[in-house]
Amino acid sequence: MSRIVVTDLGRFNGVHVADGAALEDAWLFECPGCGTWAYLDNDQWRGRVSVDHASMGCKGGYHETHNYGAALSARVVASELTGLSPFEEGDAA
Repeated sequence: MSRIVVTDLGRFNGVHVADGAALEDAWLFECPGCGTWAYLDNDQWRGRVSVDHASMGCKGGYHETHNYGAALSARVVASELTGLSPFEEGDAA
């Protein structure tokens, strides 16, 4: 079971990543073109460079540039203002 946040740009999965002895929170992005889950680097996350999944064989040809971090933050803040959970329970790879 995963905790998924749905935004206008796609779905994000909140995960815990081992960094040495500590666990850190991170986000996986689901490619809207093919459904593959992957990490975005800092430049992709902030919309400074594109997410070019098409060049990696994405069946849907996904190659877009967006501020994914801002979209995720906006969804979380909106849920806090409405009192609704930003998470959708579901399965993720």
